[in-house]
Amino acid sequence: MKKYKLRLPKTGAIYGIILFVILYSILLKGNYVTVNNIMNVFRQSATLCTLAICAFLAILTHQIDLSLGSIVSMSGIVLGLLLNAGTPLALAVMGAVLSGTAVGALNGVLAGYTTIPPFIITLATMNIAKSIALVINNGTLSVSDPVLKAFNDITIGIIPLPAILSLALYAFFFWLLKYRKYGTVLYAVGGKEDAAMTAGIDARWIKMSVYLIGGSLAGLAGVIYSSRLSAANPTQGAGLELDAICAAVLGGTALSGGQGSIWGAYLGALAISILRNGMNLMGVRIIEQLTVIGCVLILILTFDVYNRRKGERACG
Repeated sequence: MKKYKLRLPKTGAIYGIILFVILYSILLKGNYVTVNNIMNVFRQSATLCTLAICAFLAILTHQIDLSLGSIVSMSGIVLGLLLNAGTPLALAVMGAVLSGTAVGALNGVLAGYTTIPPFIITLATMNIAKSIALVINNGTLSVSDPVLKAFNDITIGIIPLPAILSLALYAFFFWLLKYRKYGTVLYAVGGKEDAAMTAGIDARWIKMSVYLIGGSLAGLAGVIYSSRLSAANPTQGAGLELDAICAAVLGGTALSGGQGSIWGAYLGALAISILRNGMNLMGVRIIEQLTVIGCVLILILTFDVYNRRKGERACG
């Protein structure tokens, strides 16, 4: 008789989701797992799930993007200003997304065609995007549009439309990474850049394209976030880059590059969103939530380093 070996999931996101749901169900005395709250989790997770794609692609190619949160803030401000000026919704959304693309292009050119470390580049552009948002509007803007309101209110089953949009993005990038040459190239550049260049791959262009995609998606995330809040603030995206990086690594993306699953990043984003949602319901302040997220990230990074060294010893 054939024996089957129990295989546990390789991503810690699965365990995080289970742990957080059980913990909050106990702490909130059975009032956590409700239809309304499940809908809220999916609605709130749409922004982070979109940003987790950006963080995943950057880490996959052995880079990092610290500008994501500031791009969310800046694109939200651009959206609010354009709508309040009477710009048609489609053009306003396009303007907001393109503002993120512009920052992504700057990141990409510097990361791909200079020797400046991506950490320094995106730390600088994080402050640039933050400054732009504060300069063009130092305050809260109303983001009011009936189409955006409908976009947030409509659900398919219990899943809101913004969450459906983020799932569609994940399906597209899964197809791109698994079945197209571009996906193979991304893993090759992240795994061993020198070998990829020897094989004729233009690693500089690949790095630039990752930041272009990331900037555009972060701009879209800013639109999703501002439309959910019906407002835009120049600091509202602060800390989201940390959540996105945490989500990608929690989903099994190796910080050394070249390893990871796009669906793992989605599960990681969902786990972080559940963690945030529960803390909100418990009345935990934002500043305290940042501390918790930071501790979770440190634990994840510790396990990532441990597992990588364990794998290296096994191969050696």
